[in-house]
Amino acid sequence: QKFYSVAHNWGAAIVLLTLLVKVLLYPLTAKSMQSMQEMKKLQPKVDELKAKYGGEKEKMNQEVMKLYQEHKVNPLGGCLPLLLQMPVWLALYATLQTSVELYRQPFLWVNDLTAFDPFYILPLAMGVSSFIMQKISPQPADNAQAKMLLYFMPAFFTFIMLKLPAGLTLYIFVNNLLSIAQQYALRKWLAR
Repeated sequence: QKFYSVAHNWGAAIVLLTLLVKVLLYPLTAKSMQSMQEMKKLQPKVDELKAKYGGEKEKMNQEVMKLYQEHKVNPLGGCLPLLLQMPVWLALYATLQTSVELYRQPFLWVNDLTAFDPFYILPLAMGVSSFIMQKISPQPADNAQAKMLLYFMPAFFTFIMLKLPAGLTLYIFVNNLLSIAQQYALRKWLAR
């Protein structure tokens, strides 16, 4: 409602909400990306440990965790910003389902932010932006996992978003665009 009082459009208010959440989560996202870059640098040492302890999975996992601790790398650090976004997604979804103010509110070509995009432009744009985001993100060492993340996840989320409220798809799409810009900026900064 605060953003609506500034923008006088619920779609623009969702975009402003997305910007605010992205700014608030920036420190965690930057730390997460730094951690993922460090993990990528450590991959040759992880491969050596896999070769050394091939059959002893428990011992290998202990050694890999020890290596990560020595280099102050958190293998789960990349998930935290995404997990913190989940309550926002759920709250926005609930709001779009129950809020009278948002019912039949237009934004660009969408006539109702509480209904799905009738032309499927937002879900498809969100899927493309998810693919780009995965493509430019540091990839995991496991090639099968990297391919699944690159192709399956964007397609899966696009399929899910086809019939969900356009307001939620708008939030995720704008978040993806901001994440892509953030990735490029952080890459340049970390390359220095």
